[in-house]
Amino acid sequence: MADIISTILTVLLIIVSILMIIIILLQSNRAAGGMFSSGAQTAFGAGSADALTKITGGFAAAFLLICFGLAALKSSTRTTQAAAEQLNKELAPATAPAANPGAVPATNAAPGAPAAVNPAAAKPAAATPAAPAAVQNAKPATPAPAAPAAAPAKPK
Repeated sequence: MADIISTILTVLLIIVSILMIIIILLQSNRAAGGMFSSGAQTAFGAGSADALTKITGGFAAAFLLICFGLAALKSSTRTTQAAAEQLNKELAPATAPAANPGAVPATNAAPGAPAAVNPAAAKPAAATPAAPAAVQNAKPATPAPAAPAAAPAKPK
């Protein structure tokens, strides 16, 4: 629906622009020198405006209103599309179908090659308490100085 309105407003803007150009070109050059002349009608209008001047003002107002309408329409469409994309991103992981439950995860080994078995890895590791994350990421401390060697025993 917004696309149809946008297209209609764009065509209307082009028509108003062309008509405004024609109306401006039809006006006679009464000031004969622009804004700084001493003619009878200045840029701010010393007398009453004729029909072409009023029509030009109407087309200029219509041009501005159509431009503002198009900008508002495009802005709201872009915002709506961005919100829909964000909503799809948030819902995609929750509604994505689960992987085939009977499927075995792929490995890097060749399909026909037997898996290499490491005998040391086959034994279960001894249960060791897990160190806190801060300790695991910390740099190893410098080793403690070795204890002095015991003095040799004196023979009797």
